[in-house]
Amino acid sequence: MTAFIIGLSTTVAVIGIAECFRKMDLAFYASLNLAVIPFIYIGFSVDLHTLILTVPAALFFLLFAYFGYKKSYLFTVTGLALHGLWDVFFPHVSAVAPHGYDVFCITIDVLLALYFYFKLRRIQ
Repeated sequence: MTAFIIGLSTTVAVIGIAECFRKMDLAFYASLNLAVIPFIYIGFSVDLHTLILTVPAALFFLLFAYFGYKKSYLFTVTGLALHGLWDVFFPHVSAVAPHGYDVFCITIDVLLALYFYFKLRRIQ
């Protein structure tokens, strides 16, 4: 439950920034969030095996972020949703992922995907 609450609080902060700075390019901000989130996992990749899995995954999501900004916001939304699947998988790969990290991250990914979907579909 603590991981969920912290994830929810983090999501509220990210959304709060977007709402406070309404003149910013929301598609860029959404893509930036998707681009940065997967690279946090590299910090929890302390052994070579985990690093070999994490770096390509981060690059995969970086591509979704790029296409989300350049082509369609739906790539960003899809990337965030797919990242939720990675969140389920990652604690089984990393020996140092904190307890509850999967719940924390899934909360952020799903809520941000929903937020950006509803906000960006009105704009584009």
